[in-house]
Amino acid sequence: MAVQKPISMQNIADELGISKVTVSKALNGKDGVSDELKDKIFQVAEQYGYILPDYGQRKTRKVGVIMSDRFTSMSDSGKFYIGMYERIISELRKASCTSVMITPNRNSLMGDLETIGKKGMFDGLILLGILDHVVRDKVDSIDLPKVYVDVYDETHKSDSVVTENIYSTYEMTEYLMQMGHKDIGFVGTVGATTSITDRYLGYMRALMEQRVEPNLQWLIPDRTIEGEAIELKLPDTLPSAFLCNCDEAAFRLVRVLKERKLRIPEDISIVGFDNDIYAELCEPQLTTIAVNMEEIGKVVSKRIIRRMDNPNKKGGEVYRVIGKNIFRNSVRDLNK
Repeated sequence: MAVQKPISMQNIADELGISKVTVSKALNGKDGVSDELKDKIFQVAEQYGYILPDYGQRKTRKVGVIMSDRFTSMSDSGKFYIGMYERIISELRKASCTSVMITPNRNSLMGDLETIGKKGMFDGLILLGILDHVVRDKVDSIDLPKVYVDVYDETHKSDSVVTENIYSTYEMTEYLMQMGHKDIGFVGTVGATTSITDRYLGYMRALMEQRVEPNLQWLIPDRTIEGEAIELKLPDTLPSAFLCNCDEAAFRLVRVLKERKLRIPEDISIVGFDNDIYAELCEPQLTTIAVNMEEIGKVVSKRIIRRMDNPNKKGGEVYRVIGKNIFRNSVRDLNK
C-alpha cells in the first residue's frame, strides 16, 4: 500500500501559483501577505492536512466586543449596530479570532469588568458605538489592546475606525445647494456624539463656502446628550431642506412634517445619513449617505490584530472609511 506523500509548502505554493516564501510568511503570521491571499493559503493547507509545529495553525485570539445594551435588540434602532457587529465578527473569524459580545451598563459594570479584566480572558477589546460615560471610562482603564468603532478614542491611546463624516455631509449639503436649496436646516444634537458634531461641521463648511448665513432656528436637536431621543420641535418658518444626522432622525422629521400637512419633497426636501432601515421605511425613501460596513469590518479586524501583535505600541490613529451617496426621492430640484 502506497504511503501518501506529505504536503509541503512548495506544494501549496505550486497549487496557488505563488512563491514558497509567500506561503512561509503566511503560515508564520508575518507581514507582507494580503488577508485574502493568506486565507487562500490556509484553506489549501487545511484541505491537505498540512500541520507542522512551527507553522501549522494560526493562533486563535479572543476579542471582546463591548457595546451598549441599547443597541443589542432587534428594534429598528438596534439593527444598525448589530449589522456592524456582524460584519466585524465575520472578518475576525477569517483571521482565526473568536469573539464575545459584552453589554455592560451601570448595574452590571462591576461583574462585567471582572470578566473582561480576568487574565487570559481576552487578547483585545473592540468598543462599538456610544457607551455610557461611566462604563466607557472604566473599560478605558483596562490594560488590553483596543480599537474604537464609530466613536473616537478621546485618550488618543488606541486606534479609532469611523465613517468619514465631515466631507460626506459637506458634499451632501453642496448637492442640496446644486438642487437650488439655499435655506437648509440641520437635525441633530451637536455635541451629543463625535459623529453628529463632525456631520454638523461638514454642513457648516458647505454653508460658509457659499457665504450662506446659518439660521440657528433651523438647528433642531434630536436627542439628549446621553443619547435618548427627544421630540423634534420645529419653528413656524421652515427652510426648503433639512440635512439630518441620521436616517432615524430624518424618519421622525418626515412624520412631524406630514402632521403639519407638508409634502416631501414638494414642500420640504430631506436628507439622512447611514442608509439603514429607516431610509427604506420612509415615504418617500430617503436620499442618504451609506455607511460602508463591509470596509469598516475589514479595517477594524486588521487594526485590532495589529494592536494585539504590538500590545506595547503607544498612541492611536484614526481610520476614516468613506461612505457612498444614495440618491432617492426625498429631494426636490428647485431649478426645474
